[in-house]
Amino acid sequence: MGAAAGMVVFFLLYGTSTLHPTYDAWILNGYDEWDIQQHYAGWVLFRNSHWAFPLGLADTIAAPDGTVISFTDSIPWVSIFFKALRGVLPSTFQWFGWYTLFCFAMQGAAGALLCARGQAKTGAGALVFSTLGGLLFVMLPTLWERAFRHTALASQWLFLLALYAFLEYRQNLHSGTAKFPWAMPVLAFLAVGIHPYFLPLVMMCALLAAVELGRQKKAWGRAALQFAASLAAAVVGGVLCGAIGSGTGASRSGYGDYSMNLNALINPTSRGGYTWSRLYQVMPQQPGQYDGFNYLGLGVLALITAALLFSLRRVVRCPQNTKTWWHRNGPVFAACVFLTLFAVSNKIYWGNTGIELPLPAKLLELCGIFRSSGRMFYLVAACMVVYAVYTLRDRLPGRYAVLVLALFVGVQAFDLSAAAQQKRQKFADPINATVVNNDQTASLGAGHTQLLAAGEVREDRLRLLAILAGKQGLATNLDIAVSGSHPAAAASRADTAARLAAGQYDPTAVYVTTDGTTWENWQAVFAGDDSLNFFVADSCYFMVPAV
Repeated sequence: MGAAAGMVVFFLLYGTSTLHPTYDAWILNGYDEWDIQQHYAGWVLFRNSHWAFPLGLADTIAAPDGTVISFTDSIPWVSIFFKALRGVLPSTFQWFGWYTLFCFAMQGAAGALLCARGQAKTGAGALVFSTLGGLLFVMLPTLWERAFRHTALASQWLFLLALYAFLEYRQNLHSGTAKFPWAMPVLAFLAVGIHPYFLPLVMMCALLAAVELGRQKKAWGRAALQFAASLAAAVVGGVLCGAIGSGTGASRSGYGDYSMNLNALINPTSRGGYTWSRLYQVMPQQPGQYDGFNYLGLGVLALITAALLFSLRRVVRCPQNTKTWWHRNGPVFAACVFLTLFAVSNKIYWGNTGIELPLPAKLLELCGIFRSSGRMFYLVAACMVVYAVYTLRDRLPGRYAVLVLALFVGVQAFDLSAAAQQKRQKFADPINATVVNNDQTASLGAGHTQLLAAGEVREDRLRLLAILAGKQGLATNLDIAVSGSHPAAAASRADTAARLAAGQYDPTAVYVTTDGTTWENWQAVFAGDDSLNFFVADSCYFMVPAV
């Protein structure tokens, strides 16, 4: 039922147009920014690439050396799966709508599982309660904010299932029925090939499970091996898809620039300018902290507040029970504190007021592996929701718990209703005319093998040109990767410009620039060559040899 609730929310937000696999025009519009164009470009170029090791290597991107699609955030495991089916796929094929629907369903299912565990009663009431809990998880703004803007980061079901696996394992250890938590290595393997930012969250749950084994059974050796199994699964997955061992350093500069502002939980601001709250007003934050978006929603904030009041009452009335609770949940609390500190980073701000703590260069480099640190709070937020739901369930009789949870879900829906309407409207907007859907570029792939950029191209055309290359079956020296350096591709772009200026060209290549003066120079250099076709599409300037 939780999965069904997630799917209903998806349809209310986005409709069904994204589920048509041969319809990709909505991607050409972008979604809040250009990231989805990058993800799609990675996929369409990867599907045409030769099979190689690692499996996620695409020699058609940043040619001649290529790059791995972990660096284009094209969800390697999904891309690899569909590449294996490319012989039967239509020429235009996008799976981003179906994958996001899957993420919403899994978010609802994982949320319902978390809310169902430990219930004293079964039956219709318990089913309704868990479904409402799943619906609350589906209505976390962090899921809505990431979906389609950064599709891979909508895969938040990964750490929700890891959290569920940990809680179940801890309970089974206590009852003496625990078995090896196979879910942890499986989720670690999946996480590294879906989006590496989810790996530390899954591994944190694996670490908590290992700590519980050590605490409850005094089997610290087994605990270390258990954690090592999850770590090994992550390494194997990373090597297979190319996220690990691709010859590019994992660290990037800018740790702290994309951190979480201290006001993030009550600050409804993000990319896209959505009205995330009917009550809270947008508050200032540092420029890069849009990526640390962690607004919880009015319903969730109210639920957590109610849970804290119940807990405070319990502290006063039953101090011994409180000590027991802290003993059981101390490691989880410590993990949440660590993740919160990492998310906030050394640049600690409330709005625009704050301090920056100096850190050693080596530590900054290490933290730079996950420089968009605000995402690390996702697991903390999930723990807060789980705590609040369990507290509500344990303090109220069954039917009242259902009614009160339904009330909080309703408040959450009301608070997010304006954002929901704005998201629906996005798919009613007209489709942009781009270089990809231009009639003049419709048959560039016929008789050609490469789309070569002569020098650098405009940032706002880079990903669209890469999509064009992929859809036309062409390799390209365009570099759309967000990680790593690709000097051979940069050299190719410079060499292409030099060769054209010298009057040389490859008849199997299509040439493009976004500089009109350069294009005019080409026409002057090749003025006597009638086999060349020159045209302009969407501020992109082409030279196409006849075939």
